[in-house]
Amino acid sequence: MISGFSGKIAKKYEGSAFELMAEVAMDALSMAGLGLKDVDGLSTTFLPGVFDGKTHLHFQASQVAQYLGIRPRYLDLLDFGGASALAMIPRAINAVASGLAENVLCILGGKGSEVRAKGVTVDGYDRVDKGVQLTPFDRYYRGGFDFNPVTDYALAAQRHAKVFGTRDEQRAMVAVSQRKNSVTNPYALYPEELTVERVLSSPVIAEPLHLLEAVYPVDGFHAFVVSKRNRTLSDLRVEAYGEAHWPEMPCELDDLVVTPALESSRRAGFDPRRADCLQIYDSFTITVLLQIEDVGLANKGEGGKFVESTDTTRWGELPINTGGGSLNTGQPAYMSGGVLLEEAVRQLNGLAGDHQLSAVRSVFLNGIGGWGRNHSVTLVLGV
Repeated sequence: MISGFSGKIAKKYEGSAFELMAEVAMDALSMAGLGLKDVDGLSTTFLPGVFDGKTHLHFQASQVAQYLGIRPRYLDLLDFGGASALAMIPRAINAVASGLAENVLCILGGKGSEVRAKGVTVDGYDRVDKGVQLTPFDRYYRGGFDFNPVTDYALAAQRHAKVFGTRDEQRAMVAVSQRKNSVTNPYALYPEELTVERVLSSPVIAEPLHLLEAVYPVDGFHAFVVSKRNRTLSDLRVEAYGEAHWPEMPCELDDLVVTPALESSRRAGFDPRRADCLQIYDSFTITVLLQIEDVGLANKGEGGKFVESTDTTRWGELPINTGGGSLNTGQPAYMSGGVLLEEAVRQLNGLAGDHQLSAVRSVFLNGIGGWGRNHSVTLVLGV
């Protein structure tokens, strides 16, 4: 059902977010053999600041449709942050299957450089625009200077180390393995290999996380066309799917080291070891460790031991983030879901070039998003 896709990423794109969005959309439609006039469904998402620094876009999905010149009869605006991309696909497939639309354009991204230049993240945009309210309880949460999500995941890493004895070296191994995967990926920003020592000698950005354990926010969009008309790509199917949405803030959770991936993966009901590779949300090294545990690859607290004993490179027994993940491509507009989904579609279609795995029949994806890790989407695609 995915008949076309495209992605473009740059450290800094000189045009507007709308211009970059249109380039990516047109490339995806071209692969599908469609034009804008054929699009009657649209799915998108939005975070403050990523559209040329704007805090709000009035009826954002409508503005995307207006700029592209399409009139959708199916319109979807998802608010799951980094998990949005994975949630778009099953919804779009259902819309096409039920006759709500014939050709759905799923598009997400923006310009992370606009936010980055202001010295904040999208989860701290209220620092530069007091009109942004991040939670219903901002007057309690927003007293000191937090640099969420960096400081949030730093707390999770501290907690994990204290309770389970997880070492800095174990987290660093995640970055090292994913960098090995990226060295032949032409879309990667950082092709040179890493060592554990180099990761741990990079500056600490929030104790205990180092600079080389975190994604770099960049400019970029990803687009996916869902349609019954498919002339070039393999017919992909959704083998399993699950969502989980936890509205609590981190301090309200029973434990900082558990994510909603615990629930979304259970609802999907698919053993990740059955997949030929995994694409796991990698905003930080600790994010990967937490999901390794929560999706069932390791018991809680044993993620560090897992990455020590398991080869997760693309040559290993359980390849994770085969293109290097967003740790190496950058994170477009603070959302990594498009990076994961594009890599999955490439692997399933034999289009991953020099980092292509052999005989990929199924890919397990898990995305995390939201202030304080509120959302998780588990998606398994197969051919």
